[in-house]
Amino acid sequence: MAAGRLGLRDVTERRVNRLRLLAPLRYLSIHHPEKTTYDVIAPVGATIVVSILYLWIHPRLAIFGDAGVLRFTRDLLIMGVPFMIGALAAVAMGAPGGSQLDRRPAGADLVLDGRALTLRQFVCYLLGYLSFLGMVVLMLSIAAAILHDPVMVWVTNFPKLAGPIRTAGVVVLAFLLSCLTITIFWALYFLTDIVNRAS
Repeated sequence: MAAGRLGLRDVTERRVNRLRLLAPLRYLSIHHPEKTTYDVIAPVGATIVVSILYLWIHPRLAIFGDAGVLRFTRDLLIMGVPFMIGALAAVAMGAPGGSQLDRRPAGADLVLDGRALTLRQFVCYLLGYLSFLGMVVLMLSIAAAILHDPVMVWVTNFPKLAGPIRTAGVVVLAFLLSCLTITIFWALYFLTDIVNRAS
């Protein structure tokens, strides 16, 4: 097999038991004093605020259709996801060795599996997570647009479910967009400030 000739041991040997396509989610396992705030607390807080505002405002903002939130989300992610994947490739394949990216960041260590990460490693995990999250949000927004009409036809048989289904959809969308947006702002802060700080 070609993988054996190329020496890609990770493809032929399974030393770690995890789903490989979910590897970008390892970003969430990185430990740092500030990271929990940006990974969990801020997205959950933003989700609660956005959900309450959506349910409180009348008339409610459109989710579907040409002027709906999902259309703008798709348009943004169609441009943004390839850019994030390209940025990940540029960082991951950049010249190793004497680069500024191959040092540890100033301040508290970023730790994964008991070892401190370099800036390059952390940025790769960060961009991988953003790319993964962007792809998930893009696929779910496309699926929601495609399934909207059939689900609404089905819901007419169970009118009491219409409200809870709509609310659940809004909460899930708000959470995913909050995670994506806050992580993008965290990445911008990290890449413009932390990376350029002296060790």
